[in-house]
Amino acid sequence: MSLSPGRRAWAVALNLVGIVLVGINLAQRSLRDAPAGLAVAAWAAWLLWAVATLVPDSRVRVRTVLCLAMIAGGSLAGATTDVVGFVPAVVGILVIAGTPAVPLRVLAAAIVGSALLIGVGVLIDPAPRGVVLSVLALLLFCAFGGLNRRQARLAEAQSRALLEERVAVEQERAEVAGLTERSRIARDLHDVLAHSLGGLVIQLEAVDALLESGRAGEARDRVQAARKLAVSGLAEAKQAVTALREPDEPISRVVAGLAATHRSIGGQVAVRGDADRGTLSAAGRVAVRRAVQEILTNARRHAPGAATTLDLDWDDRMLTVTASTPGGATKSPSSPGGGHGLAGMRERVREAGGTMTVRSGPPFEVVLRLPGEQAA
Repeated sequence: MSLSPGRRAWAVALNLVGIVLVGINLAQRSLRDAPAGLAVAAWAAWLLWAVATLVPDSRVRVRTVLCLAMIAGGSLAGATTDVVGFVPAVVGILVIAGTPAVPLRVLAAAIVGSALLIGVGVLIDPAPRGVVLSVLALLLFCAFGGLNRRQARLAEAQSRALLEERVAVEQERAEVAGLTERSRIARDLHDVLAHSLGGLVIQLEAVDALLESGRAGEARDRVQAARKLAVSGLAEAKQAVTALREPDEPISRVVAGLAATHRSIGGQVAVRGDADRGTLSAAGRVAVRRAVQEILTNARRHAPGAATTLDLDWDDRMLTVTASTPGGATKSPSSPGGGHGLAGMRERVREAGGTMTVRSGPPFEVVLRLPGEQAA
């Protein structure tokens, strides 16, 4: 685990100050009467400390080897130099204990080896018992301090990992929400286009047939009906976004408007019941609007001339919409639909918390049940 640039700079600065102070102390006082072997070990540990300070945190193996060498040299000369020579060993213990990437068995071996080398140094150059005990106590203290630092770094790494995981989850949720929104927009485009353009195709096919048979007057009536359908389709396209957000127009009025458009282009429909005895959610109102629109479009497409019945009823805080068309669900060969209408209706109703049942008949019947909003 690498330090941030600011913390890394502080660590290097503190180490350099320590290196300078320990070096001055070793040169002026601590090694004055020490045996040559212990003096070499002390200076070697000091030099390795300076080298290790310049090694990047990412070079874990190199830093670990340097720290082990610092511990060895500092431990040999620790008691002889009145603890000053033990400082490089202290730094090495802190670094190894505080680095999560270094196995704990390496730390244990370093502690045991340090204690043994302190004893060897005392055998070479006897030191007061108090100094020896001080060095051993400092060894244990630094080991526990380094372990605390390791735990803090592990906790920080875990927090960072959890944060990254949370960010990834939020990104995934955003992607799912985007896909859901795209699917909903695709359904609404299908509804608008199938209702208006599909009806136009049927009307224009009828106009072509009438013109071929010389019935120009009837063909003109069909053209006028197609024009009305085109105007209605443009209005529906403009209202599509509003309907997605918050269609606050009463359901009965919405159904009545769709029924009037259906009749104006030659369809037959009877609307019974009252859809305004309760309140639907925004998603529920969109589902009813699009479902009725799709039902009437399918009636014109698959059962031209047949009378469709729409029953609207509230029961136990549920709105039930029953659409019935004689003749079953047989699709005419020239029908321009893409086959996505019923699937889109079912998805939208499910998202609004309702259910949809289709009975192939005859008569062909679609039953929607949508929950009302609870009163505040």
